Amino acid sequence: MSKATLSRRQLFKKLLLVGGPVAAAIFLVGLKRPNRVFEQVLGPFFPDPDDPIEPIRELGNKGKSFPMSNDWDLTQVKGKQKRAEGQIVSLTGKVLNPNGEAVPNASLMLWQASSSGRYNHQDDSFANTFEDPRGKTIERKLDPNFQYWGHTITDATGSYRVRTIIPGYYPADLDIGWFRPPHIHFIAKAEGLPELVTQTYFKGDAIPDNRFIQTLNARDFVLRNLKLKREEQERLIIEYKPAADDPGVLTGHFDFQLRTA
Repeated sequence: MSKATLSRRQLFKKLLLVGGPVAAAIFLVGLKRPNRVFEQVLGPFFPDPDDPIEPIRELGNKGKSFPMSNDWDLTQVKGKQKRAEGQIVSLTGKVLNPNGEAVPNASLMLWQASSSGRYNHQDDSFANTFEDPRGKTIERKLDPNFQYWGHTITDATGSYRVRTIIPGYYPADLDIGWFRPPHIHFIAKAEGLPELVTQTYFKGDAIPDNRFIQTLNARDFVLRNLKLKREEQERLIIEYKPAADDPGVLTGHFDFQLRTA
């Protein structure tokens, strides 16, 4: 990137100053690629070529995107002994067509920040140390044992499973006190249907700092997108509970429903 070129975060910041947080959130809708169908925005940190600081490709596949080059378990990088820092979560569900029918062989990509709120992305260099609304100092850092992105394919019943950690929150703009709550980015694809781009969020009594996270959810300009009805916004906040058969892991359920063009 040349010095004359604004980074995505710099451009977002300028629009925020000129048009306010709502305008900036609308800007994010079209960032990186156009989407005919979406529930939440793609965001500025999708790992395109040359974007990652550490180009993790567990499965090789250099001709494919970074998420498609990694498996469904983001808690451990192939060849490393340690697991990622943070609370491990398991998310299961189905990919559905517009009629609510399960879709086998659908593709589900995901990417997110580390447990301290840092993306594996060259443009994520804003406020790596910040003070949160409670006065707590947070250091956003890369986790060498975290995979950051991955993918899975639904089985014959349209079901999927992914395993990751709860990402950290991070400042979108410190001047107005806007912090992005913990969230995971997803793209769901199935043959013959437009892709679905969305983000999912967290709630649950077993989640660390749950009460504080809910205040961030309530104030997030991306989650509270005016294009979504209130019930649609709330549907994106997934409740996680302790897994009965997986000690120390929290589990949630979410169905991704694709739409017509």
